[in-house]
Amino acid sequence: MREAGLSDRVEVLATTCRNRCDYGPSLNVYPGPVFYNLLDRTAISEIVSCHLCRGVIADQWLFRPKIEGARRP
Repeated sequence: MREAGLSDRVEVLATTCRNRCDYGPSLNVYPGPVFYNLLDRTAISEIVSCHLCRGVIADQWLFRPKIEGARRP
């Protein structure tokens, strides 16, 4: 946040599991909420530059639940 110049406008809170452990690491952005998952350094950088700096959702990292029982024939 400091490198992006957002430390006076963005608060980062660490939390415990939010019932999405299979999708972690994950991130919620408020207001919204917008849920991001399966994050790495690249994802965080893109979310900060796109979503937090410009207000554009970083579609590539949006939370997408796994489809249970889906199998190819």
